[in-house]
Amino acid sequence: MNAVIFGAGNIGRGFIGALFSEAGLNVTFIDVAKHIVERMNADRSYPLHIVGGKEKIVMVKNVCAVDGNDRDSAVEAIVNADIAATCVGAKAIKYILPNFVAGIKARYLLGKAPLNLLICENLMDADKYIHSLLENELTAEELDTVGLVETSVGRMVPVPKALSENDNPLKIAVEEYGVLPVDRAAFKGEVPEIKNMVPFSPFHYYIERKLFIHNMGHAICAYLGTIANKEYICDSIVDPTVRLLVHNAMLESCDALSTRYDTPIRPLLDHANDLIRRFANRELGDTCSRVGGDIPRKLANSDRLTGAAKSAEEMGIFPVYICTGSAAALHCYIKENALEHMCPSDVLVSLTGLSADDKITLCTLEMYEYFKSGLSFADILNKADEKKHEILGMIV
Repeated sequence: MNAVIFGAGNIGRGFIGALFSEAGLNVTFIDVAKHIVERMNADRSYPLHIVGGKEKIVMVKNVCAVDGNDRDSAVEAIVNADIAATCVGAKAIKYILPNFVAGIKARYLLGKAPLNLLICENLMDADKYIHSLLENELTAEELDTVGLVETSVGRMVPVPKALSENDNPLKIAVEEYGVLPVDRAAFKGEVPEIKNMVPFSPFHYYIERKLFIHNMGHAICAYLGTIANKEYICDSIVDPTVRLLVHNAMLESCDALSTRYDTPIRPLLDHANDLIRRFANRELGDTCSRVGGDIPRKLANSDRLTGAAKSAEEMGIFPVYICTGSAAALHCYIKENALEHMCPSDVLVSLTGLSADDKITLCTLEMYEYFKSGLSFADILNKADEKKHEILGMIV
């Protein structure tokens, strides 16, 4: 079998290329970085450095590359592919579409089987977004030969270190975790058996697990770390109070997802605990500024903070600890943008889309005042605990 991957960057080489190669597929990357394309075609392999825990180097074999600016070669790779994936970043999807569209049209004329495209991007409703772009370029019949398969990319990739003169430019470091959940229902035809690719339906469960547990907990760790003047995520999460605040927020999401999807909570709790272990992986070198960047997006109505809080509330779980994380984000945003002169309620409402009298808004603002006043994390945790106890008492 042949696979084609759009993007030979961190996730392309560090996760999906390795996943396909280990399953015995011949992998062709489509990328515009000429030095990557040339070296991959010369070596036909690249080193994958597994960092943290069981550290090792694995050679990813049976790979080659095509320059994305060479339309004919890109189309040929797409025509010959049995499965495809996009790993270019959400903002770059529109730039790969011309090659993909040309490849699908060529496949259709040749009577080829449908091509499933694994969408390995950190983007909610990525399948709907790509479908909206493709429907303007393909006929209904051509579009029907494309399976737009959402995935949940959970593998974390360290910040690349400066290469020395003798380093292989293809070498990439990743954490050991390498499971890829995919939307079983979105495949056209048979779902291929690929080790560590886990088909699941309804897939929105995995989308929310990634966004509302992994991404949400990661973001809260970053904002608390920023307030505590920690540069790295690993230094933030080892603070016992930060760890407990992050863990409690993740537990609220675990409870909500277990209730919403009528699934056992134990695997979700195990996943949350393992994520905290992974956040502490010093070899990842991930910074609070990177993970916590773009606060407006992360506080947006359906994203990791506000979306997780709403999801929990809908399931009858009032998200005190998630609101505490949102308050930390609000504190960072106001401070970074010198908005202290503005009403914090107005700022929060503009970012979240919630009303000023929404319970989530009010709880977030209450916790924000504690951060603003310089209260210690231990005292803020106690305030959150008391708030949670008060709400649980009212529910009981």
